[in-house]
Formats: sequence, structure tokens, C-alpha cells
Amino acid sequence: MQVLASKCPYCGHSVETTVDHLEERIVCPACDKPFEMEIPRVSVTSVRETGDETDPSVHGLAEAQGEQTLLKIHPVVFRRRPLGTLCILIVWGAAGYLFVRSLGADEGNSFGWIALAAVVASLLVVAYWYILSVATTLTITDNRTIFREGIISRDTSEVQHDDVRNIQIEQTFSQRLVGVGDIGISSSGQDDLEIVAVAMPDPAGAVDLIRENQE
Repeated sequence: MQVLASKCPYCGHSVETTVDHLEERIVCPACDKPFEMEIPRVSVTSVRETGDETDPSVHGLAEAQGEQTLLKIHPVVFRRRPLGTLCILIVWGAAGYLFVRSLGADEGNSFGWIALAAVVASLLVVAYWYILSVATTLTITDNRTIFREGIISRDTSEVQHDDVRNIQIEQTFSQRLVGVGDIGISSSGQDDLEIVAVAMPDPAGAVDLIRENQE
């Protein structure tokens, strides 16, 4: 049982009582005068509803949770560089030939070191291509298109599907053969292209997805 303590308003003597007797008049044992003990009250300074739609942070979180990612693609690595890829293959073939020659060379392993250096250099080039591809992302949701690029510094552009005014697909003959193309998107409030995604796989499919989600 919870016990509450209060001071007598007449003599200041400390008087204890239980919660059940709060509504009854209490007689001070020191001065024999009756008084009513005040019920403790809690002061509420502010009230905030967690589901309040006027709160921008809550509203933004609800939008983020309700948005669905439909497509997320990166630029292709080898198909966008057919000549560079061919050169890499030639270097690897030549390196293999030099390595085989180094096995029976009388003048030492100079051919082997040349082959190793060529392979390492070509692998560094391929790694750089791959990093560039991973650092560039085109994301299509049911509400907008988001384009991010950059390794050290990162740039982000986005266009709402309802605001899209113009979509362009540019493909050279070689790009059409390998199913790669450049996608350009501009909104109704801009004259220039806001999103330019280069060497994206299946560009027509990505554009169709944007069109399907326009209201």
C-alpha cells in the first residue's frame, strides 16, 4: 500500500496517510486540527504525437518507407570499351607467350618479368574500370529516378517521374550490338538534361520502366 506524506498547514507537522484516505479529512496528531491533503498532480509540459503528419521528419520517413526500388543498375565495364577490352586481351595473350618463352630462355627470366609487369598493369586498368562502374548508380523507384556518381566527391541528381519532360536514349552502332546506351532525362523546369547516365545496360527497358510509373 502506498503511503503519502504531507505537512499540516497549521503547525507544519509531518502527517502520513494512505492513498485510500486521500479524499477524507485528516486530523493532525500534533495540533488536533483537521485538514485535507492535496492530491499530487503531474505537470505535463509538452505533448507530441509520434504519428503526426505535420512533423517533416516523420512524414519524410513515411515516404521513404513507402517508396519501392524497381531497378538499380551500374554502367557496364567491358561492353562500353570494346577497343580497350580487346587491348587487354591482347596484352594477356602476349604476356602468356612471353611467360612460356621465359621458361626455356638462356638469358634468364627477363621475359617472365615483362609478362608479369604487363599482367599487373592490365589488372590495374580493369580494377579502375570496375571502381568507376560501382561508383556510378542509376536507381529507378516507383516515384523518381536517382543518379549518383563519384569516387571521392559524390554528385546526386534526381527527377520525379511526374516532372519528366524529355527522355533521350543515345546509342552508337557498336553500343546497339552489345545492348548498351546513354540515358538522358530532363524535367519540366530545366532546359538542360539533369541526368546523363552513360553506358547503361538495356536503356530501353529502363526508360519503359520510368514511363510506366508516370501518372
